[in-house]
Amino acid sequence: MRPEFKYEKEVTGTANARKRKLGQYRKIVSNVYNNKNASIAEIVSYSKMSQPLVASLVDDLLGFGVLLDNGIGESIGGRRPNLYCINPEYQYVVGVDINLHTLTIALFDLNNQLICREEFKSYDLENSSAYTDSLVDKVNGMLVKMNVASTDVVAMGLSIPGLVDTENGISFTHLSFAKEGLKAYLSKAFGFSVIMDNDARMMALGEKAFGKAKDKKDVLCLNLSNGIGLGIILNSKLYSGKNGFAGEFGHILIDPDGDLCYCGKIGCLETLTSGAILVKNITEAIDKGQPSLLTEYKAEGKEIDLRAVVKAILEGDQFAIDQLNKMSEYLGKGLVTLIHLLNPEMIILGGRLAHVGKYIVDPVNMVLNKYAMDRISSETEVVCSDLLDDAALMGTLSNVMKDVLK
Repeated sequence: MRPEFKYEKEVTGTANARKRKLGQYRKIVSNVYNNKNASIAEIVSYSKMSQPLVASLVDDLLGFGVLLDNGIGESIGGRRPNLYCINPEYQYVVGVDINLHTLTIALFDLNNQLICREEFKSYDLENSSAYTDSLVDKVNGMLVKMNVASTDVVAMGLSIPGLVDTENGISFTHLSFAKEGLKAYLSKAFGFSVIMDNDARMMALGEKAFGKAKDKKDVLCLNLSNGIGLGIILNSKLYSGKNGFAGEFGHILIDPDGDLCYCGKIGCLETLTSGAILVKNITEAIDKGQPSLLTEYKAEGKEIDLRAVVKAILEGDQFAIDQLNKMSEYLGKGLVTLIHLLNPEMIILGGRLAHVGKYIVDPVNMVLNKYAMDRISSETEVVCSDLLDDAALMGTLSNVMKDVLK
């Protein structure tokens, strides 16, 4: 099921004529969407279509309701032009960000504005129809609450960890139970199109569209949560590799004599540095009597998770900070390899661990200064994401709009 605007169902004619007309409409809608508003002259310049044709097509789109008259613009010589904008309430985009232990769903209008956001903590990812049925119920519940019909949803963007075949809509690592593939399974359940990809790549798209990668060409976006994911932007475009599996940075070999990783291999980076490893190391040390702000937390019967560790670091817990520093050494060494191979202008640290800010940026930079070639690394800026936990969610929005307007 391909994502499409409601008006596209109303366009009639022969197959070739309909295809041509839809392409013309999309050029106009794309131009107005990307520029917030546009005049007839600006659309003509962008689309390379004639002025009478553009004027006629814009009238059609105003009639459909997807465009609105946005008043009079500034004169650049001659009459002041009429401006047109997207009708933000014409349709909506649903965004879903699935993590190992949390679920976040959101509703966006066509002006990229967040209309509603709900986060479900302690929501463990399970490979079962019960999980997806619950997901469908929660999304439908949000639509009912916001009085949005399923026909008013242009598509849903989905972010999920692990190996994802975007082209065929298959998740190989999680929610792989559906024989027809996760995309087809959810599209059938919702009645509207679903566009899915790996969470790190969605984070990279979010950063490129709305975050610190917006005006950058070559950027590495790390998703540092319970695991480690990598979204790669090369020459301003998302790089996915041959099968869409590029970015498995957490599974590069670091220690041939190391621990067994859940992927089945030995000594992966994720066995030495990840949110899960940080929590494990701190919890084991506290169980052995290590003083920490988290000692009292555990004594109260609360489970030490990554949120609690991040909070302790921000409150100055020296032991938690020391553990993060040790972990950052391995992370930094892995990044040295990426810097030497790809020569990025920026590395964006995102995910739950990005909340600690300088406590992870500084030790990573120290490792880069020690091991990376200065002529290459000196031009690479390491920063934490401003979008933080919503980077992948914003990426799902960008992914939908990119697909519906292409």
